[in-house]
Amino acid sequence: MPSCHLVIFFISFVCILLELFFTRILNFKAWNHIVYIIIPFAILGYGIGANFLLIFKEKIFRLKERMVVAVSLLALSAIILISTLLLIRFPLRVEYLVNLFANLSAISRLLQAYTLVMLPFVIIGFLVTYFFSLKPSESNKLYFFDLVGAGLGAAAFFFLINWLEVFRSLFLLSSLTLALSILFFICKNHRQIILGLLAIFVVCGALLPRLVPEIKEYAIDPAKGWEWIPGYYPKEDYDTLFSEWHPLGRTDIYRIKNPQIRQAIFDSSAGTFEINLDPPPEFSYFATNFLAGTPIYNMAPDGLQKYNSQVKLFSQGMEVPYTILREPKVVVIGTGGGRDIFMAKTHGAAGIVGAEINPAIFEQMSKGGRLHEYSGQIYTADNVKVFNIDGRHLVKTLQPNSYDLIILNGVDTFSGLSTGAYAYAESYLYTKNAVIDYLKLLSDDGMINFNRWLFADYPRETLKLHAICLQALREAGAQEPWKHIIIGGHKRWSINLIKKTPFTAEEKQAVKEYFKTHETELIFPTENWENNAAVETTNYYDQYAQAFIDGKENVFAHFYPFDISVITDDDPFFYKYYKLNFFNPFAVAVVHHTGTVIFMSQMLVLLQAVLFIIIFIFLPLLFFKKSGIKTLPPSLLKPFIIYFSCLGLGFMFIEIPMMQRFGLLLGSPIYSLSITLAALLVFSGMKLGSALLAAKI
Repeated sequence: MPSCHLVIFFISFVCILLELFFTRILNFKAWNHIVYIIIPFAILGYGIGANFLLIFKEKIFRLKERMVVAVSLLALSAIILISTLLLIRFPLRVEYLVNLFANLSAISRLLQAYTLVMLPFVIIGFLVTYFFSLKPSESNKLYFFDLVGAGLGAAAFFFLINWLEVFRSLFLLSSLTLALSILFFICKNHRQIILGLLAIFVVCGALLPRLVPEIKEYAIDPAKGWEWIPGYYPKEDYDTLFSEWHPLGRTDIYRIKNPQIRQAIFDSSAGTFEINLDPPPEFSYFATNFLAGTPIYNMAPDGLQKYNSQVKLFSQGMEVPYTILREPKVVVIGTGGGRDIFMAKTHGAAGIVGAEINPAIFEQMSKGGRLHEYSGQIYTADNVKVFNIDGRHLVKTLQPNSYDLIILNGVDTFSGLSTGAYAYAESYLYTKNAVIDYLKLLSDDGMINFNRWLFADYPRETLKLHAICLQALREAGAQEPWKHIIIGGHKRWSINLIKKTPFTAEEKQAVKEYFKTHETELIFPTENWENNAAVETTNYYDQYAQAFIDGKENVFAHFYPFDISVITDDDPFFYKYYKLNFFNPFAVAVVHHTGTVIFMSQMLVLLQAVLFIIIFIFLPLLFFKKSGIKTLPPSLLKPFIIYFSCLGLGFMFIEIPMMQRFGLLLGSPIYSLSITLAALLVFSGMKLGSALLAAKI
């Protein structure tokens, strides 16, 4: 049989790519925490495949090696394609988690989803175990090729998704797997197989973009919200200008034609749509994974002329920083459709630097992009520089004490997840360390402008940000941090102004007057609290600030019904503000992408994974152990299990934090995934000396 090292390299290459592409599909279809099922159930499939070999080992090893490998690869090729098509069409919804104890069909749907995810990995696990059983004396070489294949697969993900997008990339993997199966019958050595695979790769790569259409219609969970524009509005009310996959997900651009719909969207999301043009011109909308989005106004000369849109300074609540700052140097984190750049320019900003992490948005808004002219060339305007990098990375590269205003207007990082496989969306933009970095960048009179969601009952995001900013200011050297903060409530949004030095009485009065005339309620500091009134305040921001002054902020946070703890770069989960002790599995809270449904999904994945491991792995092993399958000596069994369990656990504990933190260093989670994961896998194989021995092949 041709070298098995080539096959194990190839299937490991395919395995990591399947995991990454499946996370992209599920993250597009449903909320990010649903994607958590990919890794545990892929590994479970791996274990089931290994068990299948152990159970039927005697029968399988009677078959010709060439036949076993060829048939397995043929089956893998078919299942990759079938699983992909079914996952795209499968109606995976968060309501299945919510109704789990009330509706048996919900359990059935979840089991179907798990099966679709697991099937390809069952065959991959079978093949890997087959090769290690076939040639135990070459375990070091096989291990090396296994990890190198996985590492190069991680690196290839970046290239493939940009070149062929998602379905065509998986179609290519299926085609190459089929080709490898056939080549096993017609080729006599591994060199012929390699040349054949390369030829097929080139041919498929040239033909796929022309012959195989990228599937655009997915079964989307309606709970994702109105940003799933095709699911919420009639087709005649919008045009699809662009739809393309990239390593962070899929970005779509919709031109909203219906004026009534434009007004309804504007009214419901004023915080991120406000622009100082009267009347507002037509806008299009970037939607990434139908969750993170941003408007793009038609600020081209003909677009402004069509509605006779004129700049009207200080007409919007979000312009409040410019009541204090004159001709500031501005940093915009999350430039999106350029609205914040436009407003800064209308206020005479001396210079504007921006960061946009989404490569599709950056490309389409830059020169040569579809929306460059439509947006009034805002990304390439005078004194404007926009970079396709992470906002924290940009801040660290700029000169300290050199900017006057940093704007983060509703910037979310759901599209910034490097794999989509985390239970909570992490954000390094809102950590205590991030606020300290922003303060270092500011001039003495500079300020940060955060805009976050408000909630009707107990404040969550904004109060958590309040706590983070107070602590960051204290650690940055502020003597009385509460005097550096003003918060206003504006149409379901908060306007958080964080000044490097304390607000003067004149500045504070100017902001308060502006709030009064722009539909904005002063949230912090209230007059009663600031004047030390004897009456107890019911304002949670005042209460927290008083607890902070008294050194009792941890006590306040402990008894507060939501998690408002100060987060750091080591614990960057800003959007996790529900507490586990408030979780009731029979009354699951669903609030857009958050809620106690997150705990539900975590617990279910854990419990179901444990249950399936018992059913499909431990029970078969126990049963067939009695039938005479050889095992390790009893004295070595427990150390063997503990060692390899700790090895896998330790690898994951290193891999995940390194991929996240290297995103800050490298400037994008895309680079972190491609470089960090690939390097970890490749050098893990070399660490054991496998590379040296493999070189003799």
